[in-house]
Amino acid sequence: MNEQTVTPSRIAICEDERIVALDIRAFLQRNGYEVPAIYAAAEDLLRDAEEIKPDLVLMDIHLQGEMDGIEASAELLQRWSIPVILLTAYADGPTIERAKLTHPYAYILKPYDERELKTAISIGLYRASMEQRLRSSEERYRGLFENGLAASMLVELGGRILETNKAYRTLAPEAESVREFIDDEVVYGEVMRAMASGESYGPNEIEVRRTDGKEAWALLSAAPIVLPDGGRAYQYQAVDVTERKTLMDQLIHAQRLSALGRFAGGVAHDFNNVLTAVMGYARLLRSDFEVEGRGLEELDGIDQAAKRAAALSRQLLMFSRRDESKATAFRLSNLARENERILKRIVGDGFSIIVRAFDGNDTVVVDKGRLEQAIVNLVANARDAMPSGGRIVLATGVQHTQAETPGAIEPVPAGDWAYIEIQDEGTGIPKATQAKIFQPFFTTKPADRGTGLGLATVVGIVRQAGGRITMNSALGKGTTMRLLFPRASERLLESAGDAEASIAKPYGKPVRCQDKTVLLVENDNSVLTIAEALLDRAGYRVVTANHPGEALLVVEKMAAAPDVVVVNDKMPLMSGFELVERFRAREPMLPALFLLNAETIDGDSASADDGQAAYRMPREARLRKPFSEEDLLEAIAALLGP
Repeated sequence: MNEQTVTPSRIAICEDERIVALDIRAFLQRNGYEVPAIYAAAEDLLRDAEEIKPDLVLMDIHLQGEMDGIEASAELLQRWSIPVILLTAYADGPTIERAKLTHPYAYILKPYDERELKTAISIGLYRASMEQRLRSSEERYRGLFENGLAASMLVELGGRILETNKAYRTLAPEAESVREFIDDEVVYGEVMRAMASGESYGPNEIEVRRTDGKEAWALLSAAPIVLPDGGRAYQYQAVDVTERKTLMDQLIHAQRLSALGRFAGGVAHDFNNVLTAVMGYARLLRSDFEVEGRGLEELDGIDQAAKRAAALSRQLLMFSRRDESKATAFRLSNLARENERILKRIVGDGFSIIVRAFDGNDTVVVDKGRLEQAIVNLVANARDAMPSGGRIVLATGVQHTQAETPGAIEPVPAGDWAYIEIQDEGTGIPKATQAKIFQPFFTTKPADRGTGLGLATVVGIVRQAGGRITMNSALGKGTTMRLLFPRASERLLESAGDAEASIAKPYGKPVRCQDKTVLLVENDNSVLTIAEALLDRAGYRVVTANHPGEALLVVEKMAAAPDVVVVNDKMPLMSGFELVERFRAREPMLPALFLLNAETIDGDSASADDGQAAYRMPREARLRKPFSEEDLLEAIAALLGP
């Protein structure tokens, strides 16, 4: 059996009489104690106390040096919690009264009795070990209180805060009472009523009052406790939930935006069906009016209004994040000129828009519609930064960077860049705010005027195009936001065709094709009716069906398969892609034109598990609603071939 080794207690001696000191050492060693050192002066003992770390000190009062034993005892207790037994020949009243102030573990007069000294040492060491354990326990629980994750405070019944921990001083550093801690008057009243009646409170989520103006929320609980002296108080626990509440608010906001986006997508779907019919009927009327030579201006007005409505529909889709991203080559200078008029309407009276367009090559390859959205967001921010009106400059240009330069969010790499920038003469953005303005949901505007998504949207649009953002702002002088994009070659612009040149597409004569059968499947009656009329006028034999089931029955009764299928991509029970797959089981090379709805993204196979296969088949095309007569007929003619 292993025997446990007991380490002897270490007792230092501080005695200026050498013979007495040696006698005491011999006594201690006979009784199993270890004597690390003997000192004649208190200063020497204090110098070595940290190194020898005695468990107990036997101390004479009158010693060599300037410090006596009473002063040394106080120093040992205060700095290292080392207990002292005073072993002295002095028993006068003043000396004893001074000795009491140092809380000695015993006071033994010389000449000492060995049994009395042995008993005093045993009791002193035991008392010292108990006090050490008590101190360790107090330090442990003090550490738990001080370093606890929750903000803790001890509060008297009147509401004054008596004691706090580190978490509380971080949450509400200057609050010295419950009234200064709780921001809401109603909540404060509830807490004080609970304290007055001796009841517990919470846990409830409250807003914390901070003098620095920062928003803070906490989950507050309070319970009565009895103090060691018998008094009553309250212990408060406040868990900081500011970040959780902020994230929850953002989640709710995002869910609302998502629901609104789905609603916008649905509106755009129905809206585009109506626009398809409007544009088709206007095209039919145009042919009749051209013969009579009247009413063309009115039809032009209808056509332009329909195109503006289609643009509005695209904006709804952009908001719902279901728009299709298509990068095209165009000049930033042309984009700035074209948007001047609409930007003037956006900023309203009291503001002026000045466009400074670059004369050289500032061609970029970007999704034009999304870039226009980014510009509108920045111009709206510039307007809001000038409550009394002012001037907004929209400038384009090019820049070459030899090396990486700082950007608003990320560095701008070396290279050739084309840029478009928005300058205002507004209030400027404080330095502390500049690092946050691009974060989602961050806004300095009132809740009814800003969502905090404007600049975050700009960041997403610019990043998607491989661009960068720089910003310069000074308080009282205004802000300049510059969007940089990799500059493209003019040859790319020429080969792709400048998008601006094709905006006003001239009307041509419809493509006519005899002896071809078109199966038209469309569940929206307005689109079905106008598409049938346009195809019939172009010379096609048109067979219609209002839903996939009817289309399958129609094809079974036809003597020959249709030459081409024109089908809505999304219909109840079966998608257009699935329907075409059913047809192609019998006619593998059957051409198909898919009419894409507003919420459909090119390549989206969400309509059906096998819908993506239809996109990989040959002899097919896609046409997004609303479409013109020319677009419809040209797409079908291309599928049928020469």
